[in-house]
Amino acid sequence: MQGVESALYDVFPKSVRRVCAQHLYTNCRQAGYSGTAFHDLFWVAADAYNPYVFNKAMEKIGKLIPEAVGYLDKVPEQWSRHKFDVGVTCDHNTTNFVESFNACTKPFRDLPVLSLLEEIRSWCMTKIGARFDKAVDIGPDQLTPYATKELEERSADSRFCYATNAGGGEFEVLDGHVKFPIRLAARVCGCGKWQGCGIPCKHAIRVIYHQRLNPTDFVSPYFKGAAYKLTYSEHIHPMPDSTQWPTFELPRILPPLMRRAAGRPAKQRRRGAHEKKRGKRNTTVKCGKCKQIGHNSRTCKGGSTAKQRKEFAAAAAGSAGASTSGARKRKAPTSNASSSKKSKAA
Repeated sequence: MQGVESALYDVFPKSVRRVCAQHLYTNCRQAGYSGTAFHDLFWVAADAYNPYVFNKAMEKIGKLIPEAVGYLDKVPEQWSRHKFDVGVTCDHNTTNFVESFNACTKPFRDLPVLSLLEEIRSWCMTKIGARFDKAVDIGPDQLTPYATKELEERSADSRFCYATNAGGGEFEVLDGHVKFPIRLAARVCGCGKWQGCGIPCKHAIRVIYHQRLNPTDFVSPYFKGAAYKLTYSEHIHPMPDSTQWPTFELPRILPPLMRRAAGRPAKQRRRGAHEKKRGKRNTTVKCGKCKQIGHNSRTCKGGSTAKQRKEFAAAAAGSAGASTSGARKRKAPTSNASSSKKSKAA
C-alpha cells in the first residue's frame, strides 16, 4: 500500500511511525527467519522497556540467526517499546485493537457497501454512546477502568519487592536478584515500564507505599477522568432511515465486475503457526455417562453412571438398615437370659 504510506507522511509529517510487531514477525518468517527460539527472542526484544533487555535479546538472535539482526536493524519504524516516545505514554506495539474491530464487523462483511457502512456507524454509535454517558459521571481525577485494573495487578506484584531509601528522592528496589533505581519526583524507573506506559510499575508502587503516598497521584493524566471526558465529549448523533435521505442528481456507481471464486468466502483470518488458537468459551468438560468433570462420554474409562450410583447408594442404605435391625435382634436374647438368671437367683 505505497499510496497509503506516502499519504500518511504527507498528512502527519511529524508523527512517530510504529510498525506492528506481529506483522513484522510475519515478514521475518517470510524472509526465512523462523523457529521457536527466534520467536521467543523476537518478542523479548519487542516487549523490552529498556535498552539492556533489548540488546541482550538481539545479541542472542545474532548468535542464532545473524542475518535476522541486519534485517531488523533496517526497519525504519519503531517496533520495540524502549524506543517509543515517553511523552505519548502508549506502549502498544501491535494492532490488536484493529483486529478486535474487524472481528466485531465480521457479521456485516457480506452486505453491500452502504449497508456495511450503516451497520458500522450504528455499532460505533452504541459503543461511543455508552462511554459518553460513563464520562458524565467520572470525576476529573478518577482513574479510568483500564488504569484501575492495571494498578491493582501491579500493586499485588509489588509485595515481592523491597525498597531502600537512598536519599534525595532516589530509591533502590530489589526484585528477586535484580536492583532497579527509581527517581520518584521524575517518575522514572530503571525497568522503563513506568515512563513507557504512564502507569507506575510494581517497583515504583513499592516505593510509593514505602513513602505512605497514593499511587493514583503518580498516574499519567491521560488515564484520568479529565482526559476521558475530552476523548468522549462528542458522540454520533442518530440518523433517519435511508428511505428518508435527501436525493441528489448524481450518477449511480455500480459495483465492479467480479468473478466469484469457488467455495464459501472465508470470514476468519488465518492464524500463524505461533499465534494462539482461539479458545473455547467453556473449557470445563463434563462426561455424559459418569457425570465426572475432566473428560467426555467418548473418552470415558467406564466409570459408573448416575443411575448406577443411585442404585449403589440405595443398596448401601438398605444393607445398613438390615445390619442395624440384626444387631437389635441379637441383643434381645441376651436380655431374656439375664432376666432368667436373676429369677433363679431369687
